[in-house]
Formats: sequence, structure tokens, C-alpha cells
Amino acid sequence: MAKVVWVVEKGNSRWKYGVFVGGGIALTKTLDVGEQLNITHLPEDNADEIFLTGSGKWSGEEYDLLQIRTDSSVIEFKHGDRHPLITKVANPGSLGTDRVANVFAIQSESLKDLIGGEKCKTWMIIDVGTCVTTDVIQNGVHIGGSISPGISLRLNSMRDGTAALPEINKEVWSKSSPFSGKTTGISTVEAMIRGAADGISAEIIGRWMVLNLELGGVGGVGVVITGGDSSLLELCQVKPKFADSNLTLKGYYALFPHIQRFIHED
Repeated sequence: MAKVVWVVEKGNSRWKYGVFVGGGIALTKTLDVGEQLNITHLPEDNADEIFLTGSGKWSGEEYDLLQIRTDSSVIEFKHGDRHPLITKVANPGSLGTDRVANVFAIQSESLKDLIGGEKCKTWMIIDVGTCVTTDVIQNGVHIGGSISPGISLRLNSMRDGTAALPEINKEVWSKSSPFSGKTTGISTVEAMIRGAADGISAEIIGRWMVLNLELGGVGGVGVVITGGDSSLLELCQVKPKFADSNLTLKGYYALFPHIQRFIHED
């Protein structure tokens, strides 16, 4: 029978897991913001192996909950742990686990079926969630990236840092999507949304244009986009462009055997 591996990710605000069967992703599930992981969230059948990871913190009880669902030891990968990413970052351990996974998905050719036909030597990976992270890979080497606030963080900072600007929750601002880099709003709320949400689209498009001037070469700079809020953005100017909502999970799955080996070596 094909090996069943669960990749369980705890992010800054939510849980997400993927069930990989024989190397392919067969099932994914995301928990709502603030929801606690419990037995009812997990698949009915046990896993051969479980990889627990992510930028968030999990409790001993949550670890134990997963441990009873596999006969193997649950393997953990946390911020600062050793990883196989080829990078020029001065301190590789400073990279968030999600950024490591996103980049490694390309380095390990886990996305070959998605981007295999492109001739780009430079790739820009964009993850739009609590924060917006970009990571750049040139000739297979990670050369760094950027981190900026996500849509909710930008709107919340305006509310918290001023006396007059209102709170705008996601149910309101998400209705204005897709965000494409427009610059004006005709009300305070619209102006805040234009600044925060469309500002992210403009930021991404601007970074992509600069990278094309600096590193484009033959095939230009390709873009792979992921993250919970990525579907709200419209980046028509950016080409070639690919979206994969499971990019991070696929990267973690590619990392898994390397992290296992490092643990056994230690």
C-alpha cells in the first residue's frame, strides 16, 4: 500500500493539513481562525508518518493528539531548525518555516508539473496571508526576499494608530476584491481599503517590475503565488504567473525526509 503522510501546519492564525498518499496530495483541510485542533478535525484513517510544522506554536496536548494517530514518532520542524535550503541569507535559521517550504518547493522541483515548461531562471514566490512575503530564487539559489504587513494588519494598524479611522473587518473589505492596484477611494473606508489591499497589489507588481530589470534575463521573472488572501489579488500585468494554494504544504512534504535525516544524525 502507498505510504500515507500527514503534513500538519500551524500558522500564525490557523491550522492547515495535507494528506499525501504515495507522494501526491490527496486531501487538505483548513481550520477557522482561532479554532483549536481536536480529534474531530483529523482524517478517520491513521497516518504512516506525521510532519508537524509551521510558524505558530503548538501545545504538548496537540502534539500528543497527533502522536496517537501514527505508529511512528511525529517529526517536528520549528523556526530556527536546520534545513536543506540553498540560500544566501546570512542566517538561514532566521527564515520562517513557511518561507523555507515555499522556496524548497521550487528547489526540489515539486512544482515541475506546474511551471516545468517555463524558461525563467529567476522566480518570485509570493505568500499573501497575515504578512506578505516574497522570496526570490535565481538559478536555483534563494537570494532573499521581503516581508510586509498583510491586508488585515495594514487596516488594523490604521485603526490602532489614529483617533478617527474606523475598524474594517474582512467581511467588509473582501467584498471589494479583486484588488488590482487602484489608487483612489471616494469614502474614508474605500480609501483605507485602496491603500491597504490595492497597495499590496501595487507593491507586488512594482517588485516584479524591478526584479525584471535587475534579474530578468531570458524568460523574465516568473511568479508563483499562494496564501489565504492571494485569490483576492488581480495581477494581470505579471506574466508568467502561477497560483498554487497548496504550495507550502508541498514544500513541507519535500522537506520532510531531509528533516527526518537531520534528526537521526543528531
